[in-house]
Amino acid sequence: MTDSARRRPLTSRRSAAVAVLATACAATVPLVALGQGAVDADAPAFQRVDIDTGIVGASFTTVGEVFDDEQDIVTSGYGLLDANGRPVGGGTLQVYRPTGHLGSWTTMPVFGADAGIVFPNATSIEDVDGDGDGDIIVPSGYFFGTDPAPGTPAMLSTTGAITWWENRGTGTPFAKHVVVQGQAGSYHGVQLADLDGDGVKDLISVSEEAKAAGELTDDEVTTQFFKGTGSGTFAAPVTLAAGLGGSQPVIHDVDGDGDLDIVTSQYFRTINDVTTSAAYLWLENKHSTGALSSADFTPHTIAKTADVGMGFQIRPVPGFREPGKVSWIGTNHVNRCTFKILLPAFAWPEQVIEFTPGADLTAPWTRTTLSDPATAPEPCPADYNNRAKYLEWSNAITSRYGPGQGAPGVFGYGDLDGDQDVDLAVSGDGDRRLWWVENRGGAGTALHQLTNPGEYFGQAGGAAVVDLNGNGTSELIFSSFDTNTLAVWSRDPITYAPKPPAPTATPTVTPKTIKSTLAVTPAKRSAKAGTKVTFQVRLKTAPGGAARTVSVVFDPTTKGRTVKVGTVKLRPVGSAGVRRGRVTFVVRKAGKVVVTYAGSTVSPTLNDTKAIDAARVLIRR
Repeated sequence: MTDSARRRPLTSRRSAAVAVLATACAATVPLVALGQGAVDADAPAFQRVDIDTGIVGASFTTVGEVFDDEQDIVTSGYGLLDANGRPVGGGTLQVYRPTGHLGSWTTMPVFGADAGIVFPNATSIEDVDGDGDGDIIVPSGYFFGTDPAPGTPAMLSTTGAITWWENRGTGTPFAKHVVVQGQAGSYHGVQLADLDGDGVKDLISVSEEAKAAGELTDDEVTTQFFKGTGSGTFAAPVTLAAGLGGSQPVIHDVDGDGDLDIVTSQYFRTINDVTTSAAYLWLENKHSTGALSSADFTPHTIAKTADVGMGFQIRPVPGFREPGKVSWIGTNHVNRCTFKILLPAFAWPEQVIEFTPGADLTAPWTRTTLSDPATAPEPCPADYNNRAKYLEWSNAITSRYGPGQGAPGVFGYGDLDGDQDVDLAVSGDGDRRLWWVENRGGAGTALHQLTNPGEYFGQAGGAAVVDLNGNGTSELIFSSFDTNTLAVWSRDPITYAPKPPAPTATPTVTPKTIKSTLAVTPAKRSAKAGTKVTFQVRLKTAPGGAARTVSVVFDPTTKGRTVKVGTVKLRPVGSAGVRRGRVTFVVRKAGKVVVTYAGSTVSPTLNDTKAIDAARVLIRR
């Protein structure tokens, strides 16, 4: 996740709630870190290859087999933002297909800005429809779409969606399928797994609605289950945990009882009671019979916010300590220097953390910091809040000062240095640098800066570790929100001149307009003067968006003023975009009832038109 989508610093009125907070200390294994500008003679040298430098707001990157026998790269772009960091249109998604060496790729668009997918987030490559190829699941939405601050566009309040894009083969456009849309909360990550054990894969995600950007106690988070109904279709969401869950949940049998549990880090809604709230947790699956519900899941805290700060990601890493054994590793997302200025009680260090469960899996897990220097990081500079003088002083992962800045971000794992063990690739995110953690076995770990001294790749997604060209050497793949860039780092000698794809044009916001249709039935109705008449209203509009209303007036046949009957709120029914309602009023004269729909803006790239219809009223003697 890019920091532009995260929080502004805490407001001072929240400081009293955390004045008594004491930060717990994590256990640390031996680790070596380099000061800024130092050369690490022991670390392997990596060379950077840019794949694309024109992805506007490049956000998340996934690597996998979209097309047969390929390691394809899937990268989303947030698209254009306004001066306040809010989206002004849809984002983009593209697949990069290998055509030779690491600098040679063919770009295949999945969707453009005109699809209206606002803030496409962390994608998953999965065979959703069971036809043997890789489809792409896209969670999306803007965290702060319901921010009550003046100027927040109403269209941002319903951007939360999960769609999946059907792979129909090379040269054929991907086909869009909607799982859910028009939600206030954002979906950031999604898992496809058979959670209820019925043999059909389901979707699991977390809805996160941050509401006011400057307020940390009004967040709404909900862990949701979308039951798979076969052939790539899913039922409406069911809440499995209210107030619990985070951006990128993972599914794993934590307790070894044969069913799947949910493990997640949590960023939003962790400050309401910071001394007890969980930054990392798992939801134990105790389901036996019937439909899944919140009663089937019991939450257990892995680590509290008071101990480590807000959580960003946690995932199982096979083989980190020994072959065949899973280690649980996570990143927090904090800003120790900013909060040392604003709220010292919140000055947690930025960390990559290993969590080790004890005999009692339901008790908090032991923590081992994997990314702290062997010696304490340098003190935060006195002028740290002067972003124009941001100094390259830190020998540790350190977030920049400023609204919403936090570090570290996403991480991946694999053998980065060729010594046959598992290392970690880490996005500094708000730090703007890229890092990797070397696994030295019994000697602990060593922190290395991947980017060159003075090189700021920016807030980065991806952190994928994959052998892209099949030569036995792992590459690191990152995408940069700040620089609109997708790039690869490799230990292989670069013996060619990379020719990245031409930068894609800045996406234009070209709204798609749906012609609305309105029908009032019956077309004619007779009644005695002074009695009630009822007409049915059917409206077909663009799908999604806010509730639709129509205005109703009565226009008498003889001379007289047009009478306002009122407004009617229509309810959605059946297929997308269809809404129905009815109009009932007392008729006194012959004339016609006129129903008008004014049209709506559903999103920055989708709107619908005005529509009018009328029906006659006859007076029966």
